Amino acid sequence: PTKVLNQQSLRRSSGSIWLVMGALFLIASLFSFGVVMAGGSGASMPLAITGGAIAIVVYGAMVLVRLVVGAGVKRLRLLAACLLTMALVSLVGVWVCAYIEAAAATATLSGAR
Repeated sequence: PTKVLNQQSLRRSSGSIWLVMGALFLIASLFSFGVVMAGGSGASMPLAITGGAIAIVVYGAMVLVRLVVGAGVKRLRLLAACLLTMALVSLVGVWVCAYIEAAAATATLSGAR
């Protein structure tokens, strides 16, 4: 049987694929935060900026792990943890930004301030 922990990308990889996928996810999350900032009312802008900054910092941590930690399972697990952290922060951040923008739009439409 194939276990999740027996995947090649978690056992024998150099870690480069994690950096590539992390960069792609970073671009996607920054684009999402940018759309929220450009198209929204501005109510969620501080959260969008913070979420984007955290995603950049976590990707920087991924690069640092790739350069500093020796090859092996420990490095690959740290890279995986960084990518999952970036995904969680970005997805929750975009969801909360969308919720804030929806609440602001609803308040504007109902005439409340």
